[in-house]
Amino acid sequence: MRLSGFATGMDINQMVKDLMQAEKMPLKKLEQNKTSTQWKIDQYREINVKMDKFRNNTFDNVMRRANMMMNTVVSSNASLVTATGNASTLEGTLRLTEVKKLASAASNASSAPVADKLNVTGKLSEQNFKAAEGEMWKTGTVNRQTVTVQQSQSTIDLNVELGNPDSTVVRVNGVSYKVVEEMPEGGLTATQVMLDADSKQLVFGSALARNAKVEVVTAIEGEGTDKFSMNSITTFNKDGQEVKENFIVTGNQTMNEVMSMLNRSKAGVSTFYDTGTDRVSIVRNDTGIFAPEGSEMRFSGSFFEQGLKLSDTNEIAAQNATFTINGLETTRRSNTFSVNGMNITLHETFANREVNLNVKRDTDKIVETIMSFVNEYNELLELVNGKTSQEFFRDYPPLTEEERRELSEREAELWDEKAMSGLLRNDSMLRNGMNNFRQQMYGQVTGGIDTQIRQLAQIGITTTSNFRDGGKLEVNEDRLRAAIESDAEGVYQLFAADGPTQAEQGIARRVRTSANTMIEAIAQRAGGMRGRTVNQQFTLGREMNNIEDRMTNFERRMKQVEQRYWTQFTAMEKAVSRANSQGEALFAQMYGGMQ
Repeated sequence: MRLSGFATGMDINQMVKDLMQAEKMPLKKLEQNKTSTQWKIDQYREINVKMDKFRNNTFDNVMRRANMMMNTVVSSNASLVTATGNASTLEGTLRLTEVKKLASAASNASSAPVADKLNVTGKLSEQNFKAAEGEMWKTGTVNRQTVTVQQSQSTIDLNVELGNPDSTVVRVNGVSYKVVEEMPEGGLTATQVMLDADSKQLVFGSALARNAKVEVVTAIEGEGTDKFSMNSITTFNKDGQEVKENFIVTGNQTMNEVMSMLNRSKAGVSTFYDTGTDRVSIVRNDTGIFAPEGSEMRFSGSFFEQGLKLSDTNEIAAQNATFTINGLETTRRSNTFSVNGMNITLHETFANREVNLNVKRDTDKIVETIMSFVNEYNELLELVNGKTSQEFFRDYPPLTEEERRELSEREAELWDEKAMSGLLRNDSMLRNGMNNFRQQMYGQVTGGIDTQIRQLAQIGITTTSNFRDGGKLEVNEDRLRAAIESDAEGVYQLFAADGPTQAEQGIARRVRTSANTMIEAIAQRAGGMRGRTVNQQFTLGREMNNIEDRMTNFERRMKQVEQRYWTQFTAMEKAVSRANSQGEALFAQMYGGMQ
C-alpha cells in the first residue's frame, strides 16, 4: 500500500516522479540511440535501393547492343512504305519500285439472310431461322464439365456421361485436342486425347501441368430435350497444315455467345452479325494465303451451313502482298515483314515509282541511352556525397516521445531534420565505394575490338570542373555524337567490352561489379537486400536488438527502483504517522484534564 504524504504533507508522487526522471536518463539515451540507429538503417537502404536500380539499368541500357547499336530507317515516301530498324538491321538502302498487291485476309459471309431479325441476346432455339428446325438441330443431352488439374497428371476422371469421340470437344487452356476412341499404335500425339466413355476418363499422351484448365463438352443423341449441332471450322497454319476447331452449338446459347466462342478459339477468325443485312460475316485474323489450294476457311455442321448459311464457295479469297524490292519481285503473307533486319510496312499499291529505305545509325537514341546512364550515375553520386558530407548537429539528438509531445508538428519536423543530418558523415565504407566507382569510370579499357576509343574523355564525357560536384560527369554532346557516328562499335565496347581482367572490361561492366560489391557491403551493415530481412542478419540490426534488450532490462530495473522509493517513502509516512499519533496521545494525557 502506497501512502502519498498525508502524514508529512509532502507531495510523494511528484518526488518519486522527479527521482525516477533522473534515474531514467540512461533509458532516454538508449531510446535516442535506437532511433538514430533506425535512421542510419533507413539512409543506408535508401542508398542501396538507388544503387541497385543503377546497377540494373546499366545492364538494361548501355550494356545492351540493341540499345547502343540502334539503327533507324528513313523512307523517301512514308505514305507508301515505312520501315523501322534495330541493332541487327544492315546498313544500306533498299529500293521498292512496285507494289502490285497488298496482303488481305480471307473473308466469308452468309449467302442469304439467316433469320427474321435475329435477336443476338436471345436463345437460339427461340429464333426464327430461315432454315427448318430439323435441318439445324439434333435432340439429346449436352453435358459440360471443367476440371482444373490439381497435380501434374495424364489421366482426368470426369463425372458426366460421355458421348462418342465425334460428338465430344476437349480443350486444354483453350487449345483443342483431337478426340480418339482407341490408343494409336505409336501412342497419342501432343494434340490427341483418348476418350474412355465407360470409365468416364480422358487419357492424354503426356502429363498436363498443374492448374491446367480442361474443358469438356459432349453431346449424346437420343434421350433428352437439349437441342444441339456439331460444327467445325478448318483453317491452315503457316506450314499449310490443317487447324480444325470443333464446336458444339446448343439451343440454349445466344448468338453473341456463339460468336464469342468462335472469336476466342484457335481458329484465328473474327465474327460479327450485321442487323442491316441479317447476315453473319467472318474473316481470318491473319492476312495472306495459307491453304495449299481451295478456301482458307472451311465450314461443316448444320448450324454453320444451314443456320448461318456459310459456304466455302462464298469465300472472298485472301491474297499475298506482291512487290518488287531491289529489282526482285517477291511475295509476303503480311504487309509487314522483315528484310535484312528491317521491319517494312506496305501502305499502298504503286507502280512506276520508287521508294528508298535508307538505314543509318540512330544517333539520337544512342545519345539518349548514354545520357541516361550519366544522369543516373550523377544522381547516385549526389545522394552518397550528400549523405557523407552532411553537417552533424551534436546538440540535436533524436526526440523522445515525451519531448515530441511538447513541440508543435512544425517544430518537431525541423528538429528531426537536424537530428537526421550527418548520421553517415565521413562514412568510410560509402566513401571508399564511391572512390572505387570513380576509378572504374576514369580508367582505360584495353579489351573489345580494335578501336581508338579507350576512355570516356575521348567521347566527350569528363568530370565537371567544380570540385564541389564530387566527381560528377558532364557530356559534350557534339563530341559524343561525332564518336557514335564515326565508331559506334567502339563506343559500345567502351561500355560493354568483356574480358578476363578488369582492364579489358568495359566501363559499365566494371561499374556494375563495383555496385554489386557495394550493395553487398551495405546489405551486410543495414540489411534490406540479398535476403537480409531479419535484424540478426545484419550489423545494425544486431545493434538494434542489443539496444532493445538493454532497454527491456533497464525498464525492469526501473520498476524495482521505483518500488524501492515507494517502500522508503511509505515507511517514512508510517513512521511520521505513528509519531504524530503518539504526540497527540501524550498531549491528550498532559492537557486533557485542563479543558
